[in-house]
This record gives sequence, structure tokens and C-alpha cells, in this order.
Amino acid sequence: MEKLQKFMLKHPYISMAVVLPFAMVFVLGVFSILINIILPAVIAFWLAGWIYTAIVGKPVRQYYRQPFWYTNYE
Repeated sequence: MEKLQKFMLKHPYISMAVVLPFAMVFVLGVFSILINIILPAVIAFWLAGWIYTAIVGKPVRQYYRQPFWYTNYE
């Protein structure tokens, strides 16, 4: 491990070039999950709430005051 640390300290650009692809794959994977799964789910849930309030006729203010307005609090 010490040899690796010494090499990395002596050659920082080579070390960064070796580490960069692994970091890039990790970041692309995380962003892929966020953009392809989580963000559409959040937007769909938000849009479903807006459509529900429009159909039922409840005030939109209730949607913001109580985020989980569709459940019973009692």
C-alpha cells in the first residue's frame, strides 16, 4: 500500500487518469438512476396529485399545507 501511495504522490496526473474512469462510471450510474427512475416518479406523483385535486375539486392550498393530504390523519 505504501508503494502505491508513494507512486500516486510522485505521479498525480497518472493517478488521476487511472482513477477517473472508475469515478466516471460511478457518477454516470448514480445520475442514470436519478434521471431515469427517481425524477420521473416524483414528477408523476406530483402530476397525479394535481389531477386528483382538479377532478375532486379540493383547493390546491391543501395540497401544499398537508403534503400527504390523501391519507387520513385521524
